[in-house]
Amino acid sequence: MTVSPVGFASDYRRVRLDPASANVLSDLLSLVGYEAPEAVVEEWPLDKRVEAEVYAVNAHLRASDNILRRCPRPEWLPEPWRGPERGEGIFQGPSGTVLR
Repeated sequence: MTVSPVGFASDYRRVRLDPASANVLSDLLSLVGYEAPEAVVEEWPLDKRVEAEVYAVNAHLRASDNILRRCPRPEWLPEPWRGPERGEGIFQGPSGTVLR
């Protein structure tokens, strides 16, 4: 069982009891800069899915100017927004980091 970062034990316990489905977790990760196909997420063990879900929810809520303690990015998760450039004009920028 993965040890939760300081201050996030209750989040890890809650998510471990009722984890998001693979498609929901894939969508959560896409909100914070990752492209994780459902098939890839389904292969992850529960501990990895818990880490990813807690991190993605926290990062998304913090980006919305909510005052929250920052959940550290799991070591196995690369930097977000490192995909190829996409879009045009004001919508141009890097896409999500592809997780395999």
